[in-house]
Amino acid sequence: MRNILLIISFIVSIFHTSAQEADIPCNVKKSDVFKDEYKHSKILLVEEDSNGGVFIVRAYQGSLLSGATRGFYFEHYDANLQLIKEYEYELKLGVLIGIVVNNDIVHMIDYGYDKKKKQYVCSANSANIKDFKFTKKELFSLEWDEVKTPGLFNFGSIDNDYISNFITNNDKTAFAVTVDVEDKNDKEKHLIHVFDNNLNPTLKHEFKREVKDRKYKYENIDISEDGKVVYVLGRVKDKKEGKKGGSKKYHYELTRITPTDAKIQTFDTDEHYAQSLKTVYKNDKISCVGFYSDRNDNRFKGLCYFDMDPLTLDKKTTKFNEFTEQFLIDKYGKKKEKELKNISYRDIFLTPDNDIVFNAEEYYITTHQRTGQNGMSTGVYYIYHYDDIVTAKISHDGELLWARNINKRQQTSGDESYISYTSMIVNNDTYFFINTGEKVKKLRNDRIQFGQKSVKKSNLNIIKVNQNGEFEFKEILDDKDNEVPFMVAYGATTKKGNNIYFLGRKGRKKQLVKFSL
Repeated sequence: MRNILLIISFIVSIFHTSAQEADIPCNVKKSDVFKDEYKHSKILLVEEDSNGGVFIVRAYQGSLLSGATRGFYFEHYDANLQLIKEYEYELKLGVLIGIVVNNDIVHMIDYGYDKKKKQYVCSANSANIKDFKFTKKELFSLEWDEVKTPGLFNFGSIDNDYISNFITNNDKTAFAVTVDVEDKNDKEKHLIHVFDNNLNPTLKHEFKREVKDRKYKYENIDISEDGKVVYVLGRVKDKKEGKKGGSKKYHYELTRITPTDAKIQTFDTDEHYAQSLKTVYKNDKISCVGFYSDRNDNRFKGLCYFDMDPLTLDKKTTKFNEFTEQFLIDKYGKKKEKELKNISYRDIFLTPDNDIVFNAEEYYITTHQRTGQNGMSTGVYYIYHYDDIVTAKISHDGELLWARNINKRQQTSGDESYISYTSMIVNNDTYFFINTGEKVKKLRNDRIQFGQKSVKKSNLNIIKVNQNGEFEFKEILDDKDNEVPFMVAYGATTKKGNNIYFLGRKGRKKQLVKFSL
């Protein structure tokens, strides 16, 4: 009996060793602490030079509440994060929708109404980072009455603009600008312009569907490396059939667009419900992945996968993978009939073996009443919750290899920059960077939970999930050793994929940190 207890004790000690801080190699470099004229800013883009230095673009705002970008800081640092050159680009007319960097040339892509021309104009303001002497080039223009406002083709321009949108491919070798245009019958209609990173046009297409604009929801766009093929994924709401709504409520459409033609593949999720899908483009296939639930149930049951031929769009594979037992134990401490709600998609990565890593987060908003000293209500305030991290790996043929839930509890009613996370993948390992409190909370059934203390007292941790779905963590920055807390929600990775940068802020004090894996 004593030997059995010793064995059990040894096994438990192994688990707790792996659940505590691990040795995760991570090199850290910091810039000097500096001050900006504007308090609020965030990193938009990082590009490394040939000497180990880095070119950084930061957007600054007049205030956190306005949310509007006022201008941009261009900064060139050497390999030790010592500032070499800086330049301020003040935004005047139009809306900056994207930034393209090709070697030492930066292109600022903007879109707005030109009162002199009486047209909407998309332009590129380009400069060499050595002198920042900008020259302007018009990419395309549209008549005033052609453009529809507001549009719904929104994939995240810098200021969440609803007139046009900017999308790059994964390799950042090409970009697309889309504009929602008017249709006399209120059908779905967009213009898509694609350019390479030298601003050469590679594709122009009028995307039109015989569907009411309000019934067509765009999911996302993928662009090929050469910019000559575009994949558009959309969801179409179907007419109800019968008194109870019929057999299906919507279907998905994947469209392949080239300079000469366009093909459409229609598919649905059968008896399941996929609230949103994302495309993943690989050389030999185009795949769609996302979370799914059962019909008439808003709880997510697992991940779905659709695989098409990239040329013909013929369907090859359809799979619905339920959450694993390990995932449910991570989440609840035991397997139970209770799946997730409020999952917000964050990132999709491809491993060197063409497996897909899918990352998400439990995100929701609650409202609370403010009360005065007399007990009367003084208004409502919102609390933004960023809870558990969900990560899963799907094989190149659609099988769910593993799914893990990393328990986390974070919330704020103010600046959301210091909570949530940024993730990246290096080789076959996935990394998450998060701010946490002093201690990691132990849960029932040998589980742990990351929490928060305050913005000013946050320790920056790294979580590593290896190729087999096993995870460990390590504190890499202690708040006692930092003058500023770091904005983990806005990390920026480099093309090489093994370096990530964060901006720290406390008032007008700023500092950059670089982690190398």
